[in-house]
Amino acid sequence: MHLLLAFLLVLLTAALASRLSPWPLFLLLALLSGAAWATGVRSEVALPWLLLGLGVLAAPKVYLGPRRRPRRKHPTQEKRSGRLKTTEEAEALSQRYEILEKVGVGGMATVYKAKDRKTGRLVALKVPQERFVGDPRFVRRFHREAEVLAKMDHPNIVKVYDHGQVDGVHFIAMEFLEGEGLDKLIEERRLSIKQAAAILARVADALKHIHAQGIVHRDIKPGNIMVLKGALREDGVDPRGVRLMDFGIAAGKVLTRLTITGARIGTPVYMSPEQAKGQKLDHRSDIYSLGIVLYEALTGQPPFTGGYETVIHQQIFQVPTPPKQLKPEIPQPLSDLVLKMLEKDPAKRPSLDEVMEGLSGSWEEERGLPHPYYLLLGVEAKKGTVRLLDLTGTAARLLSGIGSAPGQFPAPPLAVAADDEGGIWVSVFEHGAKLLHRFSPEGELLLSAGPYGMKPGEFLFPVALAAVDGALFVLDGETATISRLDLKGQYQGRFGGQGPGRGTFQDPKALVVSGGFLFVLDYGNRQVQRLSLEGQYLSRYAFRRSKESEELRLLGGVGVEGERLYLYDVEAAKVRVVDLSGALLASFALPLLEGEDRMSLVELLPYRGVLYAARRGSSRLHRIDLKTGEALPPLEVYAPVRALALWKNPA
Repeated sequence: MHLLLAFLLVLLTAALASRLSPWPLFLLLALLSGAAWATGVRSEVALPWLLLGLGVLAAPKVYLGPRRRPRRKHPTQEKRSGRLKTTEEAEALSQRYEILEKVGVGGMATVYKAKDRKTGRLVALKVPQERFVGDPRFVRRFHREAEVLAKMDHPNIVKVYDHGQVDGVHFIAMEFLEGEGLDKLIEERRLSIKQAAAILARVADALKHIHAQGIVHRDIKPGNIMVLKGALREDGVDPRGVRLMDFGIAAGKVLTRLTITGARIGTPVYMSPEQAKGQKLDHRSDIYSLGIVLYEALTGQPPFTGGYETVIHQQIFQVPTPPKQLKPEIPQPLSDLVLKMLEKDPAKRPSLDEVMEGLSGSWEEERGLPHPYYLLLGVEAKKGTVRLLDLTGTAARLLSGIGSAPGQFPAPPLAVAADDEGGIWVSVFEHGAKLLHRFSPEGELLLSAGPYGMKPGEFLFPVALAAVDGALFVLDGETATISRLDLKGQYQGRFGGQGPGRGTFQDPKALVVSGGFLFVLDYGNRQVQRLSLEGQYLSRYAFRRSKESEELRLLGGVGVEGERLYLYDVEAAKVRVVDLSGALLASFALPLLEGEDRMSLVELLPYRGVLYAARRGSSRLHRIDLKTGEALPPLEVYAPVRALALWKNPA
């Protein structure tokens, strides 16, 4: 009996420790103690057991570790409907505003849609995130934003109605706007050139008003520009349908770079060079940032990308690709305006009045190809691997690209050529597929021919193309043969092959046609061979290392115009000009620019007194005056060049 009583007392203690109800065990203990006493167990034995049980039950609770409680939802947790449950912020602001829903969360603040209980007006409540409230500098800047905006009276600047704090909750109440950020419109490619220009013209007008108040915004970016619902029009935007927002880091006219809670202020992609260097800023910094936004709105991509430090370096030192090079339909005056806004020297940037005039001008999108001749290039780029440039280097057409869509290929072109009908031929390497493709000048893929293989009409590695008199000549670098096709891609015959010369080739690299002749750069045999269009060997061109030596100099490029042949002497880095008999007429140096390899192959294109030359892999076109031999300023291509030809406008 004594053992049973002791066991029940242990169970009673365990029940108390685990927060279970001890009453059933206590009643059983009382019954057993009473039974023991009634059956003759001495009272001095049974009674202590009963009293001990009562004492354990009545003893104060002792901490025995954490108690599991139901999980509480976060104070700002939302219902699925999007409406808020009671939150700490809502409770603090409930006397003045009815919180309706959370509409956005930024890097430093949360924005709620709310209703002003006094006026009934819908407002956007901006509330800083809790982790920043403890920083007095942040709180000062937060309320300074409201004070800055309160001074503004412009249709394209968001309005502020009130700001302050209630029970430690800081807030800014501003006009509630329904619309989309410019960043989303850019990402979804929903803007025409006219719409992008019209939106940025309104932002420029808002900046002009801000600068007149002695304020520099310092954080112009697409995410801080809102286009209101229904504001976009076919020919532009409703002038009152654009808002410039987020003045959280705005400050006086002249200031230095600041830091808040260890974070660098501003978005590096949109920083001006002087801002990136931590120098003093003025209103011209905003003009640069606006130029970055305009660039992105027109082209769909920012001019500089990468990590923080990479972008900072580019902002300070690198000149961006002109917008027209990425999207040729951008009018030239608009492309030029963007580049002026992105001048590294603030003094060279246009005023906001000039920006607004350029954005609101009467320019029209250029249509057609007005010039009789264009440079046809094959380049290494994801978009526009085939390009038509006018003779000043301005992009007129971007064709093809890297991808799987029709007219795109998994690799950049090996060669390009233009036929008499204005067709653009491109050769690519794609195992198991057709390697020759003909495009219209508008970029439409017209036909594909030349399957991968070694049979007649098939190719392994078509390294060069040339078109003349309704025929396309294709040089296969692997088989060292030249095939002839018609403009429908039908095979008509081939000639050549591996050999020491005289109509055979060793590692041929280039092919040009002029005056009824084919000229083949027979790289392995260190010569250029001249053939008839039927493949008959006629002559060769080569240079000895010296009069006493039979060893030939290495040739790395060939071009022809009329009866003049242009040969690149790799070892001397010079272009030799000879006539068809082989007589040397002139010789001049080909400049070697930074990043170029003297030993690389060179694309040579003489045209109307100027020699255009591009070392393969370089992003610049050299220009040499053929009368004087002097180098002209090179043309920037903004992508590594792989092939060069001349395209004649059939119109």
